[in-house]
Amino acid sequence: MMNTKLVSEWKLSKETIEQIGLGSELNEKLEKKLNHHIDSFIRSRNDDTEIGYALNNCYASLMPNDTYDSGSVRWLCFQDNIYFDKKRKIFWLCKDMECSVEVGNSDSENNLEQELNKKINDTINWWNIPDKSHLKSLLSSTVRPKKLTDFLENVSDFPFRLDKDSIAYHISSSTKPSRYSGLYAHAHAHAFSSNTKKYKKALLSLPVDFSRFSDGKSGRKVFIQALLCGFTPNALIDDECYKSLINIYVNKEGDDDLLKIMKKNIIIRKLLNEDKQRADLSPYHQKIIEDTDLGHWSLWQDELDTSDTVTVPLAKKLVARDPKSSINEGVVAIDFGTKSTVVAYQKDNVNIHPMRIGTGDLSKDIAAHHYENPTIMEFVNLNAFLTAYHQKENKPDTRWCDLTISHTAQNSLQGSESSKFNTFLDALKQWAGDKNRNLKVVGQHGKIIDLPPFLSLEDGDFNPIEIYAYYLGLYINNLNNGIFMDYILSFPVTYEVAIRDKIIHSFRNGLKKSLPAELGKETIDTISVKKGASEPAAYALTALQAYHIEPEGDERVFYSVFDFGGGTTDFDFGIYREPTDKKDRRRFDYVIEHFGAGGDKFLGGENLLELLAFEVFKKNKNSLLEQGIQFEKHPERDAFAGSEQLLSRSQEARTNTKQLCIALRPYWEEHDDFSFDASGELQVTLTDVNGVQHSAFGLQIDEQELNAILSSRIERGVENFFDALRLAFSNRQHMLSDISNVKIFLAGNASQSSFVRALFDKHIALQHQEMGLAEGESRFELFQPLGVDSQDLEKPTGKTGVAFGLIESREGGRIKVIDHNVNDDDIRFKYYLGENRKKKFKPLIERDVSFNQWIDFTFADYQTFEIFYTDQPSTSTGQVAISDTSIKKKVIKLDTTDDDALVFIRVVSPTAIEYVIANEDDIHNDIYLNEINRIEL
Repeated sequence: MMNTKLVSEWKLSKETIEQIGLGSELNEKLEKKLNHHIDSFIRSRNDDTEIGYALNNCYASLMPNDTYDSGSVRWLCFQDNIYFDKKRKIFWLCKDMECSVEVGNSDSENNLEQELNKKINDTINWWNIPDKSHLKSLLSSTVRPKKLTDFLENVSDFPFRLDKDSIAYHISSSTKPSRYSGLYAHAHAHAFSSNTKKYKKALLSLPVDFSRFSDGKSGRKVFIQALLCGFTPNALIDDECYKSLINIYVNKEGDDDLLKIMKKNIIIRKLLNEDKQRADLSPYHQKIIEDTDLGHWSLWQDELDTSDTVTVPLAKKLVARDPKSSINEGVVAIDFGTKSTVVAYQKDNVNIHPMRIGTGDLSKDIAAHHYENPTIMEFVNLNAFLTAYHQKENKPDTRWCDLTISHTAQNSLQGSESSKFNTFLDALKQWAGDKNRNLKVVGQHGKIIDLPPFLSLEDGDFNPIEIYAYYLGLYINNLNNGIFMDYILSFPVTYEVAIRDKIIHSFRNGLKKSLPAELGKETIDTISVKKGASEPAAYALTALQAYHIEPEGDERVFYSVFDFGGGTTDFDFGIYREPTDKKDRRRFDYVIEHFGAGGDKFLGGENLLELLAFEVFKKNKNSLLEQGIQFEKHPERDAFAGSEQLLSRSQEARTNTKQLCIALRPYWEEHDDFSFDASGELQVTLTDVNGVQHSAFGLQIDEQELNAILSSRIERGVENFFDALRLAFSNRQHMLSDISNVKIFLAGNASQSSFVRALFDKHIALQHQEMGLAEGESRFELFQPLGVDSQDLEKPTGKTGVAFGLIESREGGRIKVIDHNVNDDDIRFKYYLGENRKKKFKPLIERDVSFNQWIDFTFADYQTFEIFYTDQPSTSTGQVAISDTSIKKKVIKLDTTDDDALVFIRVVSPTAIEYVIANEDDIHNDIYLNEINRIEL
């Protein structure tokens, strides 16, 4: 089957033709291009084009080393007895022509001038009868070219205009060519006494105005003036380059050829830069369209409807490639993260590779951060982007300068003013995961889009996640990588099925949009985007293999994952074993069962930075109040005395929090070259309520206090992890005391913090103590994040390991994944429900409760009661203070009371409950005393 072919034409829509510059304005572009060469020449700028070479080469032959400007040259001699006087800036034309003028007729001089120009038949220039002063200067000069001197000596009289009573005489556009009309000075007419005078020879002048040339050397200006007038220097009569310049600039005989060259260059530029324009990818090499083993998808139009297009002939045949031949037999895994997104791929063998996304110049040295792509978008010109985005079903002509993502957007954010802060979106995943969160998208050119919660979006609505996926697709599917049609996505363990499905749908639309239309609709529609293992389970699989943990026979490996990421921390627990089923033994090498998944939604690297920023601002509240500087409230912290004027959700408050987070990041990430100033002050640029920036604003810092804040919050996450671990295995009928070994895999970049290792060591010791283990005996084995010490950038790390695990657990792979966290309908309930008993949270309904099962919660004898709820596993012990910031409450007012009845509650979704009043004997018969009420938590 033929994968490439040579094509001699390209069919484009009228809109595309105008857009890329092949339309009606091409002639104007040619004119501008020719003038650009002139401008570069006059200013002595480098111009390595053929025209630039010709101009410089001819000038060098005429006046080596710019001798004209040295003063050694006054006259230049041209073909057809034309001479240029440098001193007077006048071209002179000597002509043997009989002519007569009726002296005394006010129009006689004008008539004579027209008669002379008619005889000369110069289609470019209008020659003037010289002014008396010019003629007198010429005749009195002792320095003249010999031929000019001979001409003057053989003639006793010339027509001229008197200097007095002169009136301006303008040459009309119908007489003089308009193209160069701005280059010439005006002629003059005068009154004579009445009689007829005859002349046998004519001496005509062409004064020159160099005002159009603002810069540059005089000699170069004269050379260009002569060229535009169509004059050929005697020294260049036989010069082929100069003849070509005359053809191009005067005769316009080369315009068609130049237009062909321009069209060719425009087409080549369009083909090689199309993904540079869209996604800032490096331009493709020209061999793509010349090498028959390569070829360009856009030139292969067999699958397109070209009935409403314009055929553009190609100057020479180019190589087209069938994009179907570029489809990879492989799969792409996308770990869509809160802070960063990772992409990995597998082609036609078992090897898995990370992919650089958002790094336009792939020729640069590879760095680890190239594989971790910030999940952020920058909205510059939303109107322009959306107009282009909706014009084509596939690979629209969007522009990177209108909307950027990843590293480019991240770098722009760090250098932006507070007024532009809202034009960045770095909460994509948070918005998707929160069913009640609205979103405001602001473009830097003024367009504002208010979006409902993610689940409420409809097809056709502006969908930032679809746009983000479109950009990922541009980086994945291009002439460098080929095309991928199968994708796997990971999700946090806490995401409900409806949210997962909506993200899958959005990613499919965006990835589909990134595919070339030349594939054909039938092929494009086969794109597949599937849900893979949860993020921590995928990482566990990668870690188990990386550490060569290979159970045999009946051996079961108990594992757990503490995935400490940028936005949240996810827990996962499970068993890794060989398959037992007959079919499974033939199809799979291993089975991974995971259950009891949980997490801590506010324990993430970015959330910890924001927590530190909140506490630092709070410590400096007095100085902030004096300057009117505000900051954001942290979701885990309450308001405090004086916070009314400090806490805000304004752009300035958000910018201040972000700026302090940036300043604190080296401390949190434990950079080797960072330490706080000995003065205990950290200087940050902050913005007050009036938008005024305060540079180097001093904030008092206590490093020990910061250490205590971090340690306390991370320890709370570690406690939650061990409580969740205990619950997970006990719910699967596995008591921790009966398990000889549990592997604990640390994942996520934040797990590299020294606090994490120290706190895990502490709590592992506490667990051993509770179990009564002898010294030296251990039930837990702690593994550091993958890739901490590795210099091999292709190996999985604590961050990229999720994407690797997604591919390992793909459908058709050798590992079977059984997810007990998701039933046929949805994930488990997200919360623990309870009551306030003696200032502590007493759990009444656990997370693993079955849906639609009525449970008595309290008596119905009072009209008002309170429901406390939290997602923290540590609250299952009943020992957590009710004032803990993770515990929220709902106040319920009953529409009826009954001393003998109960309030029953049932879980109906991962985040919703229903309550009703009923008698204990009637509840199972669906007999209620009031209407069922629903509460979304």
